[in-house]
Amino acid sequence: MRQVNANIEVEDENKILNRIEGVFTSLKKNGFSSTIKKINEHLSYKAKGVDFKSQNISDLTKTGEFKEEGTALISTSKDFLTKIFNDLEQTIGKPIKKTVFIDYGSGKGSAIIHAKNIGFEKTIGIEFAKELHDIAVANIEKFNIKNVESFYADATSFPPPSDVSIIYFNNPFTEVVMEKVVQNILNEKKNFTNDVYIIYGSASTDMLKDKFEFLKEVIYANGARADFYKV
Repeated sequence: MRQVNANIEVEDENKILNRIEGVFTSLKKNGFSSTIKKINEHLSYKAKGVDFKSQNISDLTKTGEFKEEGTALISTSKDFLTKIFNDLEQTIGKPIKKTVFIDYGSGKGSAIIHAKNIGFEKTIGIEFAKELHDIAVANIEKFNIKNVESFYADATSFPPPSDVSIIYFNNPFTEVVMEKVVQNILNEKKNFTNDVYIIYGSASTDMLKDKFEFLKEVIYANGARADFYKV
C-alpha cells in the first residue's frame, strides 16, 4: 500500500513565503523560461478570478456512500499534464487519441480545463465535494470553453463513457473507492470504442496492476510520480 494524500494543511502552499520558495525551486529544477511561463500563467488565472488552489476537504459537503474516503485536493498544472501526456505517448509509441478525458476526483477543474485546452474533444470531471464542484463550474465559465463538464457525483456511480480515451486519477481517494471505480471500468470495457489508457498520479495502491496492463512508472524531477496503464 502506498501513501494516500491525507487531509493535510495545504493552505501553507498558498502563502507568500511559500510562493517565493516555490519560484526559487522552479528556477533550480525547471529553468528560467519554464518558471516565467508558470508565473505568467498564474497571473493570468488571477486576472480571470480562477481558483486552482489546493485545499483540505475534511469540512466540505460530500455526496455518496464514501464521504470519508477522499483525499486532499492537489491541482494539476497544465505544464505537468502536458508532460504526462507526452510521456504516455512516448511509452505507447503513438499519439493519444484525444476524444474524451475523464478525471475522477476532479476538484476545482484544473485537469479537465487544461486537457480541453491541450486538445481533447470533451473532458469530464467527477467531484464528490460540492464546494469544489461549484468552483470548477465557475472556473469553466471564466475560461469560456465548451465541452468541459464537472459533475457533482460519487465516483463509484459514474462509469466512463464509451468514447473515453484517457482516465485520470491524481490520487483522489482510497483503495476502497478505487476498487469500485476499477470494476466500473472493467464492466464498460466491452463498450469502449478507443484504446483507453489510465494515468494514475501519486498512486496510493498497486491494485491496478492486477486489473490492467501496466506500462510504465515515471518519476519526475519534482518528486511527482505517474503510473501508466492500458485498459
